[in-house]
Amino acid sequence: MKLRARLAIAVLAAAVPVVIGLGVVRARVEWSTAEDGLAEFARDKMVLGGREACENAPEVFPFRPGSRGPSGPFARGGARLPRDPLAVPQVPPRALLEDSPPPAELRNELWAYGPDFVSRNREAPEFPSELRAALEDGAEQASIDWMLPNRSGIAVAVRMPWTDGPCAVVLVRRAVVGPQGAVRDLVIGSAALCLVLMGAVFLAAGPIVERVRRLTSQVRDSAAAKYATQVEVGGDDEVTELAAAFNTAASEVKLNLDGLEARESALRRFVENTTHDVMLPLTVLQGHLTVLRRRVEAGASEDRQVVLDALQEAHYMASLIQNLSAASRLESDPRGIESHEVDLTALVERAVARHAPIARAREIALEHAVPPAPTRAKGDVTLLEQAVSNLIHNAVRYVEPGGHVAVVLDSKGQGFSLRVLDDGPGIPPELKSRVFERAFRADGARSRHPGGMGLGLSIAKDVCERHGFTLELRTSEAGGAEFEIRGTKSSA
Repeated sequence: MKLRARLAIAVLAAAVPVVIGLGVVRARVEWSTAEDGLAEFARDKMVLGGREACENAPEVFPFRPGSRGPSGPFARGGARLPRDPLAVPQVPPRALLEDSPPPAELRNELWAYGPDFVSRNREAPEFPSELRAALEDGAEQASIDWMLPNRSGIAVAVRMPWTDGPCAVVLVRRAVVGPQGAVRDLVIGSAALCLVLMGAVFLAAGPIVERVRRLTSQVRDSAAAKYATQVEVGGDDEVTELAAAFNTAASEVKLNLDGLEARESALRRFVENTTHDVMLPLTVLQGHLTVLRRRVEAGASEDRQVVLDALQEAHYMASLIQNLSAASRLESDPRGIESHEVDLTALVERAVARHAPIARAREIALEHAVPPAPTRAKGDVTLLEQAVSNLIHNAVRYVEPGGHVAVVLDSKGQGFSLRVLDDGPGIPPELKSRVFERAFRADGARSRHPGGMGLGLSIAKDVCERHGFTLELRTSEAGGAEFEIRGTKSSA
């Protein structure tokens, strides 16, 4: 349901009870006014000569049909009155002297009763029980509906200032036109009020509806653009607050969408890199294992070099998969790393132990030196260990058989230094500035697998930078490569 229709229904739902309430209030006010008016009329009538006339001739008060009226304010000069008391107005003396009677709806009947609520006039109506009960309870006046065949009216009982005599209580009745006119006025007034209110609502809601429609269109456009654009925020009302809230929510949604796209892209690259980089060493490993199987089936002894090559390819694949996992993690979560207490001494020993078998198989001396006391730093232990492993793997992989690789951890004041040195062929000076680039691999002696993605050194550089450490490359004293990580120790 549209906003304007809702507002129109709301207006009707609010206006109908209000109109009914006003009608009830109006009826009560009119009833109270009529009651007070008739009571005042009765008191004035009796005080201005009515009591004297009533006490002098209670059997004919106020008039007996076919007889002469009493003297005083009620006299009509011997005029004969019709039997129907409604046919002749019972009104104050001034009205009786006028040439034409008042309208029927203003004609009053006045009857006098004694303290026992019995009238001496035999034509007087029986005193209503409801009014009698009200006066006996102490009320000075009371009123009820007076119902006639073709009209309705009001009957008012009034206690006089005197308490005895045949006119201690007066009953006044007035016949009025039925309620059709009042109902018609109420219906017409209600309809007019509802139309005015609905018109006002439509005029007032017009600008709001237009702003909501414009906001709806802008929200759809923003959603179609993946929330790259924001909706217009203008004004100082609830619609403006809604637009601002949408922009805030859209920014959060866009941030989440960008994160999902980044993770999806990282996953795609991970799969592509894994397929590309793993297939080459896996194919080589399969070839070595095939050769070994044929030799075993032929009864020949195992070829040591073939086993060594197979072990090296398996070690390379394990390192490659670990690097791909680390690269995917770094790319999918660019905001930071988990920081915990890391024991660098134990980290170095684990990394060296992991590469010792392949180093021994290639007849490479892999040594390490650490301080006697543990050296600790803040960081992500998994990423830091992967970075150190990449540096050791890089050295072991490219050093010639019979060469040397050393891993040295030094504690210097508030800082530490972790160096990986080798006596291999080294890296040409013109390429040192590029070895940390993603997917860069140097030609020559340090490029045994040119098909690889070159992730190891770039991951080590990225991990160090995220920890606030520095990673530098220089030529070692033996002519090979020397990588050094420097950072600050933790205070604990």
